[in-house]
Amino acid sequence: MAAPLFIALEMTEEYTKMRTEFHTMLLSKLKDVGEPRFNLAHEKLFNIIIDADEILGAAATGERQLTEEEWNALSSASDDLAAYTKVHFAEEEAFLVARSYPESDRHRATHLGLVEELNNFQKKVAQRDEQDLKEMRRWLLEWLLSHINHEDYAYAQHFFGKQ
Repeated sequence: MAAPLFIALEMTEEYTKMRTEFHTMLLSKLKDVGEPRFNLAHEKLFNIIIDADEILGAAATGERQLTEEEWNALSSASDDLAAYTKVHFAEEEAFLVARSYPESDRHRATHLGLVEELNNFQKKVAQRDEQDLKEMRRWLLEWLLSHINHEDYAYAQHFFGKQ
């Protein structure tokens, strides 16, 4: 039986190009929220997620397990993501409160839910949970795009008239 296409392409130049194009396309989907420091923070968060996705992508097919080195790198990426996310959320919440954003309480509640999910992700990584690699990967790629392009974009529309 032939190896799945994903595995067959894994170490090739074509695969590397395909992954780079995929990540570039995802990055281009992040909406401008009208505040340059938050746009930069979103890009930094996204780049941390890309680091994690590179690792998860290698094992998400279920064809092989992550190596100890990959688990350690994933643990480091999840720690970086959690730490930077908490800092960014605190800065964003302070910005919204200082400008009397009417949805600041709801936005903070959304942040708290995301931090809880991120903490769960960290626990799964710390426990070397192979069962949920595909789900972890999907969640990482979706949560940031979804949050920025919906929740954060709402304040961009409110403050900056973004359409």
